[in-house]
Amino acid sequence: MDPVQLVVELLSAEMEVPVTTERKPDRPVRMVLVSQSADASDEFLLQPRMELTCWGTTDRDARGIATSAVDVLRDAALDHPYLSAVRLETMARDEWTRTGQARYVAEVDLIINTDE
Repeated sequence: MDPVQLVVELLSAEMEVPVTTERKPDRPVRMVLVSQSADASDEFLLQPRMELTCWGTTDRDARGIATSAVDVLRDAALDHPYLSAVRLETMARDEWTRTGQARYVAEVDLIINTDE
């Protein structure tokens, strides 16, 4: 199971903004970029840390997108056959945007049961 793809699928099904794994020069103003920033997996559990970079039209909008993305994942953990837990590690405004556009980054730790 690919944790990045799982997160993209879960967020894409529930969010009203584009969700992707690639940063493109012509990206939409509002979107979520999903990447894996760490991994503490073992033979029984996948334990990735996922980074959700969320762009919005304002700081408030970007934070709202990030909060919604985390909520979608938490809700999915309640009944998904493999996703067991979701824990928000950090969420903060990203001050390092080149264009100064509103952007929040949420780091989320997941526990995913292996399908073996």
